[in-house]
Amino acid sequence: MEKMGRIVQQCKQCGREIYFDGICITCRTENERNEILALSQDEMDAAIQKICDEIEESGELDKESDLFTKLLNYRDINTEKIAKAAFEKQLFYPGEIYKDAPDEIIRAMIEMLEQDNIDLPLLVSYLLVCLAIHGGEDVFSSFVELEKHPRKWREKIHANPSDYATYGGWSFDGDGNALKTNFEKCYPMVKGTLEEKKHSPVKIGGRTNEKCPHCGGTRVNLMEVDGRDSRLQFLGIDGVIKAKCCPNCVMYSDDNFCRYTINGESEVILDENSQQMEDFVEDAGVEKLDSNTYILGDKPVPPRYAADWEGGSAIGGFAFWIQDCVIKSCPDCKKPMKYLAQIQWDTVLDGWEGNAYIEICKDCNVIAVLHQQT
Repeated sequence: MEKMGRIVQQCKQCGREIYFDGICITCRTENERNEILALSQDEMDAAIQKICDEIEESGELDKESDLFTKLLNYRDINTEKIAKAAFEKQLFYPGEIYKDAPDEIIRAMIEMLEQDNIDLPLLVSYLLVCLAIHGGEDVFSSFVELEKHPRKWREKIHANPSDYATYGGWSFDGDGNALKTNFEKCYPMVKGTLEEKKHSPVKIGGRTNEKCPHCGGTRVNLMEVDGRDSRLQFLGIDGVIKAKCCPNCVMYSDDNFCRYTINGESEVILDENSQQMEDFVEDAGVEKLDSNTYILGDKPVPPRYAADWEGGSAIGGFAFWIQDCVIKSCPDCKKPMKYLAQIQWDTVLDGWEGNAYIEICKDCNVIAVLHQQT
């Protein structure tokens, strides 16, 4: 069988349709994840030393960057040793290197930001992300001060320290009050069966009877969450909520909001910025989305479990932002919303790129749905 000139084959591990001989990206990612999960402590220590050796020898994290990401995401490694090697070489990317950096390094980085004469906007951005990911009282106080009394470099970057703070899962308001923009726990969405999906407290892509007024496509409950399940108590949602949107138009609009009740009702309240007039998802795509068999995993995983190119779908923890971290402001109270979930499109819609992100304001019962791709 051929499709658009390519021979359709099956993944040798899961049977999914692919266009090359071998296993699909999802299965390859799962195999790599299992390899990392199987490492002993001695093997992880050796892997961490391998990362440090590259930084010390070259001043870069290039060849071993993928290893670092997987160790961090799947095993939540302590990064103190790597941070020491990186700071010695003035390496500030990726920011996750400094997650567990010692206090003296964090203070030194704060002192760097307190200077006016930083001529490299990219360095400022890197430092802000590194510090945001580390967090802590000293970083919080510094960010509040830098926002109230900006240094000269603020004119050269495009966001405030409070925006950069969201890379670490926190922020603050104009009065300097701390705000959380992430949930600390994370659960993955894993492959199950249609029968198991019926009983899963989290479901992806349920068809509705509503039509989108812009493109004429079918709206879906992109994610349904039953917060009463014991695994999801960390969400503080005492009922069932649904994130409703048009899966077609969400690709073309930055403002997709719905209002929910904890009784499972949801109403789209803002999507008028969409200029999309054609339904590319079509009914076949909605059916595919509705029939996926992803269910909530049994056990929590490290908070950055899904924060990678093929991280999959998850609820809670940290997202993989393909572009920049975007925490929307609630259209009602104007406060930063809280990142709730990520859906990797190609796991539920063949051929689709990027991720969908779901954010929530529990004070106003509002949900936002965003999309990013390369």
